[in-house]
Amino acid sequence: MSDSTRWMTTAQAAELLGVKPETVYAYVSRGVLSRHRGADRRSSRFDRIEVERLAKRNRRGGRAGALEVVIDTELTLLDPEGALYYRGRDAIELARTASFEDVAELLWSGSAGSGAAGSGAAGSGSAGSGSAGSGSAGSDRGGAWRAGDAAVLVGRRAQEALPASTRPIDRVRVAVATLAAADPMRDDRRPAAVTATARALVAGVVDCLPVRTPVPGSSIAERLWSRLADRPPGTGEIRALDAALILLADHELAASTFAARIAASVWADPYLVVLTALSAGGGVLHGASASAVEGFLREAAESGDVPRLVGDRLRQGERLPGFGHAVYTGPDPRAEALLDLVARSGTQGQVDETVGELIRVVGRHGGPRPNVDLALGALAVKAGLADGSGEVIFLLGRMAGVVAHALEEYAHRLRFRPRALYTGSAPGA
Repeated sequence: MSDSTRWMTTAQAAELLGVKPETVYAYVSRGVLSRHRGADRRSSRFDRIEVERLAKRNRRGGRAGALEVVIDTELTLLDPEGALYYRGRDAIELARTASFEDVAELLWSGSAGSGAAGSGAAGSGSAGSGSAGSGSAGSDRGGAWRAGDAAVLVGRRAQEALPASTRPIDRVRVAVATLAAADPMRDDRRPAAVTATARALVAGVVDCLPVRTPVPGSSIAERLWSRLADRPPGTGEIRALDAALILLADHELAASTFAARIAASVWADPYLVVLTALSAGGGVLHGASASAVEGFLREAAESGDVPRLVGDRLRQGERLPGFGHAVYTGPDPRAEALLDLVARSGTQGQVDETVGELIRVVGRHGGPRPNVDLALGALAVKAGLADGSGEVIFLLGRMAGVVAHALEEYAHRLRFRPRALYTGSAPGA
């Protein structure tokens, strides 16, 4: 191949890959594609062989046979080296200063209330305050984050019919389905209608769950705490819970998000889109991983022998829950931020020591770094939340991003129709 045919411009590479030029540079940032300097030292050029190989891989399956699906989105930028942005805003900074409600509004419409501007989700105090009586900037919008009384009543009756042993995440799925049945206008897909539905849906899910302990305040984090904990929150605990919801609000095109976009592409209503995400997110390799972390942390804290427990897992060839990530080559920034907030919530105790030792033991000799599931598990166990609370926090927070992706996808119709590459027996064989 001559030098004139070997190199491609950004536009040529984008055309061959069937993506926008911005996506080509996203491939570069993720380490999927190499960028070379042009002859003028300012422009970019790409190796045709590498581009063609990537195009073929996208059609037939990426690393380890996984499909590499690329969808243009204005919502979330994930930097594999260790950064996360929502519509250009640093998600870690938002988790420290904003409310979940404001971040949801940011994802849905591109603008947010005062919380996202830095007022703090836990009232007017410092970012670490978060006391039980504090309010949330996102909840002061004339009661917008509320479901109708009739819908919540139906949802609560459905909860009462469930066995007492029902897992919290299963209660969430029942709540979504019940709220959908009580909403005759759920097929209105105008953006303003979808966002109004989303506010009522998220709030309604929380309000349908059985109350374990009354908590003053009206923010989503405060109301959720009352459903997951058997005691009022201490200093910094609402702040940590709100931050967790924010950090899990979106993560580019995770499996549950992609499933939700497919549902939205056939114009499923917002409730069905969220249920689709809840179904995919319930897999043990996705949102349910946080529950595995909770169990592991409780066992480790009780035994006090972290090296032995880690060694047993390795000996049995099991994956260590809460460590490593399929996308981040650097640290998971969500884990670092949330672990810090959890450590500063309440007094230091056995769970904090166990988490610290676990990170040291697993990380020795270049071992995997902690991911956000470890931080979620640490939050749930240290705060004494109900078993399975980490998964609920994960998927409730992710509802914000799922709705945002649905809003993008509703502008299209049936654009997903993958083809299968048949590898079975020949007809008539």
